Amino acid sequence: MIKRLEQSLVKIESIMAALSLFLLLALSLFQIFTRNVFNFGYAEIEIINRNLLIICGAMGAVVATSKLRHIKIDAMTIFLSEKQLRLLRCPLALFSASVCLLMSYHAGIFVLDEWEYAPANERWALPFTFIYPFGFGLLGLHFLLNCFDKSK
Repeated sequence: MIKRLEQSLVKIESIMAALSLFLLLALSLFQIFTRNVFNFGYAEIEIINRNLLIICGAMGAVVATSKLRHIKIDAMTIFLSEKQLRLLRCPLALFSASVCLLMSYHAGIFVLDEWEYAPANERWALPFTFIYPFGFGLLGLHFLLNCFDKSK
C-alpha cells in the first residue's frame, strides 16, 4: 500500500517536473525569438520562468528524496556499520520529515502574507507561491514514507 502510494506520487511529481521544465524551455525560446526578431520581450515571461524554475527544482528534490538520491550531509556514515546505519535510518528520516513539515508550515504563513500584502499588479503571479509549502510538505511525506518502507 505504501509502495503504491509512493509510486503514484513519484509519477505525478515527475510529470510536474517535466511539464515545468518543458514550459520553461518553451517560454525561454519564445522570449529569445521575440527579442532577437522583433526587438521586444514580455516582462511577465521572466516572472513565469523564475517560478517554473523553482517548481522544477522542488519537484526534482522531491523525486530524488523518494528514491533516496537526495544530498546527504551526514559525514559520519562512513564510520558506521551497516547495522548501525539501519538503526539510524528511521530516526534520521523522522527528524528530516519534521524539519520539512515545519518548513512547510512556515512557508504556508509566508504564502498567506504574500497574498495579503502583494501589490495589485503582482497578484496574478501569486498562485506560483503555493509550491513552497507544497514542496516542503511533499519532502516531509517522502521522508516519512522512506522511514516506514522496509525495502529501502
